[in-house]
Amino acid sequence: METKNSLVVGSNTYTDLISGNKVRVVKLNNAATTSPFLGTLNVLKPLFNSYGALHRGAGPHANKTVEMIERSLGTIREFLGVSNQQTMLFSSNTSVAINLLARLLVLTEEDVILTSCIEHTSNNLPWRYNTKARIIEIDSFDDGSLDLDDLERKAIQHKEHLKWVAITGASNLTGYVSDLKKISSVAHACGARLFVDAAQLVPHRPIHLQKQGIDAMAFSSHKVYSPFGLGVLILPKDLLHRFPVDPGGGSVDMISDESVCWASSLERHQAGTWNVTGIVALAESFRIMTTIGWNEILKHEHELVQYMVERMAEIHGLTLLVSGDKFLSENRIGTFPFMLDGYHHALLSAILDHEFAIETRAGTICNHRLVRRWFHVNDKAQREIEEAIKGGNRLASYGVVRASIGIYNTKEDIDRLIDALIAIQKNGPQLSYKALPDEETYIPKN
Repeated sequence: METKNSLVVGSNTYTDLISGNKVRVVKLNNAATTSPFLGTLNVLKPLFNSYGALHRGAGPHANKTVEMIERSLGTIREFLGVSNQQTMLFSSNTSVAINLLARLLVLTEEDVILTSCIEHTSNNLPWRYNTKARIIEIDSFDDGSLDLDDLERKAIQHKEHLKWVAITGASNLTGYVSDLKKISSVAHACGARLFVDAAQLVPHRPIHLQKQGIDAMAFSSHKVYSPFGLGVLILPKDLLHRFPVDPGGGSVDMISDESVCWASSLERHQAGTWNVTGIVALAESFRIMTTIGWNEILKHEHELVQYMVERMAEIHGLTLLVSGDKFLSENRIGTFPFMLDGYHHALLSAILDHEFAIETRAGTICNHRLVRRWFHVNDKAQREIEEAIKGGNRLASYGVVRASIGIYNTKEDIDRLIDALIAIQKNGPQLSYKALPDEETYIPKN
């Protein structure tokens, strides 16, 4: 995959460091946001020349826009193996999409949703606050893997009231990839449906909803080399035979003082004007990934994961919170949580930024309870940390630094990270830093 750098925007961007050196920016925060393919940007140029009102008028531009959208929807459905019994709704991101699904479900206090105790907050809070159902959590292990035996026990135990199993497809913190076929078989055997938070899974593993038994799924385009503020929710069509939870323009065919005549069930839930550019861009990114081929994508990622593990083992005082052996022997995506002795996670990330132009992520990475477990924080200490945060000191939190790889990363990028960490461990930071507690970061002092 020698041509990756030419395929992705920003992979050869250079920046001036405070030291005066000019270096290439190393993008290792891909689990948060990926850069778009050049081809994705290029396909939008002719669209802007003929952009029209989608479903809001007639005319040559509108007709071309509708045609492009229909073609793009077909590409997305084919890439993900969406069945004829499923449809898609579009939002601004994964979190909004999951909240939308939660609000669409008509559940009672007797109904049960099974999820895990280490879900990303986007697949935790919506079920807590937007449904009446009881939320029961599946156990997990310290490496971020699910206890599938506990899943099966609890599914059988609550079979009478179990409606959904809601699981992350791939962890943005530990790289763990869930066994979705196994989980779907357990859910379906108990009469429940499977929802997958696929924000990290879609860019790293092939998905076929029909073959894997996935009933509903959500993800964001900005993690699939197409950052245009688009969230995708795939769900069973039968869930739409109700009034919309977000009604608006396009939701109705007629409205009067006495009544509302809703649009068809497949139309009433997509209110307002669609994100045309986002949908077209996502489809093009999927087309480019198909052209590259999953075999090549997976081979490249496996090589980088192996290389990262080998090189991290060279650093004295570095702790990889998930054993390197797990990455080498299990099905995990290239997402690495680590610490370096003597450094606050936010400070270490800031040093990598300002002194080495390496992009990472620092904090609990939306997996607060698993990170707390890693740091062995008891209830008393947890309360003290929460009080400090409420008082404005967000740096009081425990946390890690995360490096996450994408399709365009190279071994050279990994060398840059490892060499930087070795230099920090050996020589310390070359700049002085001041804390910004309310922003949970550090910046160089003037």
